Amino acid sequence: MSPRTSKQFDKIRQEKRKLILDTALELFAENGFHATSISQIAKKAGISKGLSYNYFKSKNEILDEIIKHSFSSIYENFDLNHDGVLTEKEFIFFLRQSFKLVRENLRHWKLYFSLILQPKVSESFKDEYIKIGQPMFKMIYDFIVSMGSTDPDGDLMVISAMIEGAFLYCIVIPEIFPIETMEEKIINAVLRQIKNR
Repeated sequence: MSPRTSKQFDKIRQEKRKLILDTALELFAENGFHATSISQIAKKAGISKGLSYNYFKSKNEILDEIIKHSFSSIYENFDLNHDGVLTEKEFIFFLRQSFKLVRENLRHWKLYFSLILQPKVSESFKDEYIKIGQPMFKMIYDFIVSMGSTDPDGDLMVISAMIEGAFLYCIVIPEIFPIETMEEKIINAVLRQIKNR
């Protein structure tokens, strides 16, 4: 048997990181972030506690990585041409891709929302969320203005609440709020809101 290549080692490393992150997300959501230890994460992931420290220095670092990964998976579909200007077509694409992400991995997003709604967790990442989200919200605000909104501040709040609320309802009670239907309803409602009916 020939020795592993650096590419194979990198693949194994990425798989272990993902295993730790997925396991931690599940435990953080089920037991609470503060009640979960690195030892519990390692045990459930089937690795040694020492090995887990080769990947992450602390459970706070694991939490940061979970949140950053989830943010980036949403934001990578935003302003695709990176010109700093959001068009209606780009905004609709962003909404559709966001619904697709949720639809394709309902369990992950259910656990994720369970995690970030924990009071101490939401407080700890609030500043990072604002920092990461500010450029996106600024572009959405400018887009709302360009579409003729007479209340861009209010519309931004309402649109944000509609989108986040739709995700939560689709995740928690998909039997009543099927995601495909919600996707169309939210896109239509958002555009109506921006264009002032």
